[in-house]
Amino acid sequence: MSKVINKFRKEPHWLALLIFIVLVVWVMSGLSSENTPQNEKKNMEHVTEVQKVRTTMLYAEQVDQEVRIYGRTEPDRVATLSAEVRGQVLEILVPEGQTVTKGQALVRLDENDLRQRLASVNASLQQALIELKGAKKLGKQGYQSEVVQAQAAASVADAKARKKALELDLANTVIRAPFDGVMNVQFIEVGDYLREGDQIATIVDLDPLVIKADVTERFVQELSVDLKAKGRLVSGRSLDGYVRYISSLSQMGTNTFKVEVAVPNPDSTLRAGMSTELVIPIRTELAMKVTPAVMALDEKGNLGVKTVENGHVKFVPIDMVKSDSSGVWLTGLGEQAEVITLGQGFVRDGDPVEVVKDLKIGSEIGASEKVGNVSAGEAE
Repeated sequence: MSKVINKFRKEPHWLALLIFIVLVVWVMSGLSSENTPQNEKKNMEHVTEVQKVRTTMLYAEQVDQEVRIYGRTEPDRVATLSAEVRGQVLEILVPEGQTVTKGQALVRLDENDLRQRLASVNASLQQALIELKGAKKLGKQGYQSEVVQAQAAASVADAKARKKALELDLANTVIRAPFDGVMNVQFIEVGDYLREGDQIATIVDLDPLVIKADVTERFVQELSVDLKAKGRLVSGRSLDGYVRYISSLSQMGTNTFKVEVAVPNPDSTLRAGMSTELVIPIRTELAMKVTPAVMALDEKGNLGVKTVENGHVKFVPIDMVKSDSSGVWLTGLGEQAEVITLGQGFVRDGDPVEVVKDLKIGSEIGASEKVGNVSAGEAE
């Protein structure tokens, strides 16, 4: 050993050669260890594990696409009645909240001296008629001028006008309903003295009941007058009606358009001022009903459903037509599609899969069942 050391001291180039050889061996061993995982990775890429998924065959149905908006019930007409003559309130014939018919007496005012004045005007009219008749007779005989005949005719016309005005005032001492409706509010009590223009009562017409709502500019072009519509009150009661009015001008600030739906209400049992959900079908399309759990997002964030075609996953973008408590109606899947119902979260578009079909459409998958290496509960 000492001879070798002495030789390296005398001839150091041998020591340098030895060190070089050791370094080369060390570097080569490192490269070999790095290439081994890469080779293994490449080999694993050639071996793709086929994922198991659960699918079910779904078929499209004709479904109404709807515009769903929120509005409020309102009366068809509202009239505020006012006194047209002066007088004291003698009698209120209809209490608040009672239905009334057109022409029905609601309130009676004191007639004061209207009847006496009307009798006086009637007497004056009779006198004027006699004078006019005599003037015309004398005029034919040449004993009366045309001026006198004109004055007699004017007296008759004046008496008729005063009679008409007094008859109208006498009629207005009884306030009557202008249309069928409900006596909603009264502003008077018996004994009140009213002047001309004083408010007496408000009458509302609830047949038809009108649902007023605002629709966005996106859907207003889809609507038309006479379209059938359905409303649902907060109490859960359903209403059937039709679109009777669509505004031609949007509201400033919101760019929404007023829509009115008329609902028959012959017995006036439906009330105004209630919040209402309004649904207006606009067209019929082929759609499939699924649960929200089967919907997924692709790499670009598009909403869709994963289906199986020829043993491979196919991502299909979809549009939602409508939704309810039992599921979502989707378009874009054609007339039928084999939809992945379990395991869709572990496969991507184009992946090969092994399909385990449901026994029946809409069947539930037990939490203990396995798809690949994932349980139903974990997949959800």
